[in-house]
Amino acid sequence: MARMAGRVARVTGALGCAAALLALAACSDGDHRGDGGAARSATPTGGPGATAAPVWGFASVTATGSSGSAPTAIPAAQSAGSWHTAGGSSSAAAQVTVVRRQPGGYRVTFPGIAVAAGRGAAIVTALDPAAAVVETTAPVVSCHVVGWGAAGRDEQVDLTCRDAAGAPVDSAFSALFTQVPDTASLTSTPPASPGTLSPVTASPVTASPSPSSGGAYAYLRSDAASAATSRPTNAYSVSGPGTIEVHRVGAGHYTIDLTGPAFAKNGNNLQVNAIGDGPVGCNALGRVVKKDRQSVFVGCARGSVWTDSPFVLLYTSGHALIPTGAASFGHAFTGVLRPGGPIQQVPPGPPVNAWAWYSANSTGATNQISRVGVGRYRVIFPGVSRTPHALQVTPYGEPTARCAANELPVAAGAPTAVTVAVRCVDAAGRPADSYASVAYVSAPGPTTP
Repeated sequence: MARMAGRVARVTGALGCAAALLALAACSDGDHRGDGGAARSATPTGGPGATAAPVWGFASVTATGSSGSAPTAIPAAQSAGSWHTAGGSSSAAAQVTVVRRQPGGYRVTFPGIAVAAGRGAAIVTALDPAAAVVETTAPVVSCHVVGWGAAGRDEQVDLTCRDAAGAPVDSAFSALFTQVPDTASLTSTPPASPGTLSPVTASPVTASPSPSSGGAYAYLRSDAASAATSRPTNAYSVSGPGTIEVHRVGAGHYTIDLTGPAFAKNGNNLQVNAIGDGPVGCNALGRVVKKDRQSVFVGCARGSVWTDSPFVLLYTSGHALIPTGAASFGHAFTGVLRPGGPIQQVPPGPPVNAWAWYSANSTGATNQISRVGVGRYRVIFPGVSRTPHALQVTPYGEPTARCAANELPVAAGAPTAVTVAVRCVDAAGRPADSYASVAYVSAPGPTTP
């Protein structure tokens, strides 16, 4: 813990551990996938001024075939998207597909939710089959997005998975795409006022609504990795346009100002990815709340070296990872705050209640955290298990750690607790304690007419 506190202090300066170790936003700013592939269709099936509602999709991918093979369809139990209910292909039978393009490199296609000009935000997390194994020496793999963009009426997300040394390796993964038109509200009833965000509207299968009285949601893509200051053009903020600004503090070190009353409060979940087909990874470093904004800190590194990189950030507070249509959700931070002291690792032993400021559960239940070994954690979200579902995990506190989560089983029967097993390593691939930001979401799958 002393080592982690030292890293955080170095990153956040006078902000201090307790003030800075808690938040994650989302960024999005770009008009291409960045992979040098074929140009994308400009068909405006999404984006500001082109769609009347948010679009989204997620998938848990565990099998992809060999390079050059035909696309693999992802079962309905492992994927969901807004195409099931409105817009896009309007086809409940449409399926997410994935192609393995090369070792560790994949392309996920979400049907019927294309967004013009490469807008929106994509986030991916490696799924680790060994995360739930008590004793394992299996290496931890991490994944991040390469880029995303429209292909006709579909949205395609490219990603890469790598080992601690930066070499491409095959991996299961969880992928998510989201886009909110600037003028859209994130609720179905009643309509939200312009510039505000209502809580996720519960689906018919949700036992109770979100406990939040007004969840916040934001994302951004920052492509200006070496610019002193930039305002991402591909960004969404519940507080309205023009409220997100990125400042480069130093090599691989960024401060993102989310300005507006929705962000000037404690409580959030941050998911971050580096962007690009390389071995650089980006993590959340921390955050601090000010009178009119929240400043979120992101750090990027290649191995143990801080390195400038484009990145994408997704921020939620009392809100699911998707902008609308969630059946259930939960998020938590794996650190705890002791009275009179800084943020600490969870002590070994029975689960403890997650830090309430940075925890949410759509059933209103209390999430729990346990630490079962060096760099190994269990996050328990009571009552939220449903199918299809997905999760995302981002290391928190310094830029060199890499974390992966277990593959979640298909949920059956009445909703029960979801247990997310997280395994983290340092830049050399050795087990190492790291804080993490963990988020779970489920949504109704296709219905039979």
